[in-house]
This record gives sequence, structure tokens and C-alpha cells, in this order.
Amino acid sequence: MNEVETGVFTYTVHARFGDCDPAGIVYFPRFFDWFHQAMEAWFGDALDLPYHELLKARGLPAVHTEADYRTPVRLGDRIDVELRVRRIGRSSIVLDYRVVGHDARDLRATGSTTCVLMGTVAGSPEHMKAVPYPPDLRARLERFKQG
Repeated sequence: MNEVETGVFTYTVHARFGDCDPAGIVYFPRFFDWFHQAMEAWFGDALDLPYHELLKARGLPAVHTEADYRTPVRLGDRIDVELRVRRIGRSSIVLDYRVVGHDARDLRATGSTTCVLMGTVAGSPEHMKAVPYPPDLRARLERFKQG
């Protein structure tokens, strides 16, 4: 289930067996996958632009990502990945994430990812180069910008 509240997109994840190490604790790289899953869902559910549609002519690769871990996520836990926009540049965006348990005060992890919009059509002058956000997409992104 995905929810949108003012300026925050929430993506729900259930910790599965394949997400965990032998101790039943979610293995740290899974958080980065969950961040990306939340971003993909955000594009379709909140920005009205399914991520696969964006990828027909553009890419949005991560150029920097980080996470801080507070409390383990264990096998079977239901958690929410909250996505917020910290900054929108000409062609870049910084997304902040909070991973919380059932109780929003149950902070499990925080993270951020910087992505750059680039052209992906081979042979075009924009191929593999940073491109500015189109005005209509920028306006949709701005709805999630914090402070």
C-alpha cells in the first residue's frame, strides 16, 4: 500500500526471507533497493508518470546514496519508506528517506539519494548527458519539496 500525504510519499514494504541475513535481520543493501522501489512507486502513484514511461527517453541514475541505520528490521516486519524531496536542481534531485515501523516514531533508518536526469536515446545530443527537468515534471516534483 502506498500513501501520499502533503509533501511525503509512503511506500510499504514487508521484510521477506530473502532480505535477511542468517540472523533474520535485513541485510543493509536491501535498504537501498527499498529506497529505489519507493522512488519508482512515487513516480507512478504520486507524480502520474510511471517510471517505465520516464525511462523511454530519460534515465535517473543515482550518483550518490547513503544510509544510517538505527534499529534492525527483522524478518516479517512491515515497514514504511517515507520519501521526501530535499532539493531540486537543474537536472539533479536529492531524495530523503525515513524507514519507520508501524509506529511512525519507530525510526529504523534514514537515507538519501542524489539522482541526475539524463538522456538515454542513442545518437541524440543528450545521450548520457544531464538534461534539465521539463517544466511540467519539475512542478510535480516541487509538491514534495521540504521546507
